[in-house]
Amino acid sequence: MKSKRNFWIIFFLLLVVHAIVILSVRYFPFADVASHLAEGTIYKYYNEASNKFNEYYTLHYFFYPNTFHLFFFSLPIFSSVEVANRVLHFLIITSLPLLVYLIIREINGNRWFALTSFVLIYGYNLTFGFTGNALANDVILLILWLWLRTIEKRSNHLLNMIGIAAFLIVVYFSHAMVALFGLMMVGAFLLYRYKNNFGKLVLNSFSLLPLGALIAYWWFFLQKSAEGTTEYTPTEVSTGAFMKEYYAREFWVTYLDRVKFLVADNAQLFAGIIGKVVALLLTLIIVVPIAVLLYQYFVKRSKTIPLNSLLDPNNKFTYIIIFFFVSLGCYFILPSRIPGQEPLYERFSTILLFALIFIGSKIPEFNSRFFAYAATLVAVLHLALWAQYLYQFNQENKNFAQVFPQDNSKVLSYMNYDPFYRGRMVYDHYQCYYIIQHQGITTSKIIDYRFGMIRRKESGGLPSQERMYFNENPRKLLQKADYLLVRGKIPANHQRILDSLNTFTKVKDVDNWHLLKRKSI
Repeated sequence: MKSKRNFWIIFFLLLVVHAIVILSVRYFPFADVASHLAEGTIYKYYNEASNKFNEYYTLHYFFYPNTFHLFFFSLPIFSSVEVANRVLHFLIITSLPLLVYLIIREINGNRWFALTSFVLIYGYNLTFGFTGNALANDVILLILWLWLRTIEKRSNHLLNMIGIAAFLIVVYFSHAMVALFGLMMVGAFLLYRYKNNFGKLVLNSFSLLPLGALIAYWWFFLQKSAEGTTEYTPTEVSTGAFMKEYYAREFWVTYLDRVKFLVADNAQLFAGIIGKVVALLLTLIIVVPIAVLLYQYFVKRSKTIPLNSLLDPNNKFTYIIIFFFVSLGCYFILPSRIPGQEPLYERFSTILLFALIFIGSKIPEFNSRFFAYAATLVAVLHLALWAQYLYQFNQENKNFAQVFPQDNSKVLSYMNYDPFYRGRMVYDHYQCYYIIQHQGITTSKIIDYRFGMIRRKESGGLPSQERMYFNENPRKLLQKADYLLVRGKIPANHQRILDSLNTFTKVKDVDNWHLLKRKSI
């Protein structure tokens, strides 16, 4: 079982089956995916005669972060943004285990630990629909691998540093917060490696300048000019004032919540405590080796990994430890939110577990046949659970496309009273499929995100998308709407509002979806 041939057979089969699963998905139960597809559709077809996008939305994307998906979805090789989205998910999912394997090989670790990374491919960011964040995490792994290559004397140092600079820019356009992480990570690497050589430190630090310039230009010039058209109001409280108050009052009160990095990547497989238990059991394949390592150091006083070797700036594993501490700091120190943006620290749970995989791969006690069997079993079980999760969701929504009106010249509003699938809110943006599949106009949170690239056009007058399951008032949505897309059963208080207006009539029922039409059209 421990042979190299057996490893590659299992690794390749897992990659192939995951690829088949993800490419067969039409509707993703990943909360924000539909909103990103809508952004991509608006960007791709803006100013075309087939729609009225330019009457209701404006674009803010030039030099903006988090815009990679706009450009990717608009590539002419894709017949639709939905096809492009499946390809993007395929690339994110299949590249992650390969990159983990390359890094483990670079540090001479146990290759079987690469199988444990399959447990993270449907990680916190990907399954919340933070697709750019998930992509950026993969690129961070690529940058880490390139850095480890710079230490190899036979490797071309200049080309590796140029590659690091280039991929840091890719991270910026994928996700700004991960770009800041990349800046800290590479900066820490440079400071440690060249701590005794100021000239080389300065010279190699030029690789950080393009990313630093982009971040500064975005934050101080682009961002503030675009916030006025969103629901976010920067005059209420500044980011700095909020963080001062957060760390003074809320930070320690909620600190124990951060232990959820142990379950964050797979808890949505089942609702409630069952999901958390399953997620924890899957994560044990990563954390048990670390627990054994800590036991050896602090109880048995056994130096499995000699600490003095970690002080050598030419030791590749030293930078894995630095990577671990940077990710640990981001996860356990960053706030949970800032004005107009959340979550924050939770997004680093997967990166933190990457670091634990790399450390675990160096523990000799797990270089065994038993661990190879265990890693294989967990990876296969994880695959089966996720395949069933995705299949059931698509079965439940196989008729969803039939609910939309064919006329894309009208405005559709969304009243969502049943946002959950297995305990997670995944239907918040499903009205966006009117944009995606029909190039229609709909209310959506995408025009109110503080850091979004699609904004409301004031003359279009689209109201903010309220959350009906929180009993928010629907009157503004009703005033502008020609159609109402309803999920679930309308509660009595909102039904009374509809009845009093007497302006809508139901025209379609498709499973748990309902379409109401304004009587005057």
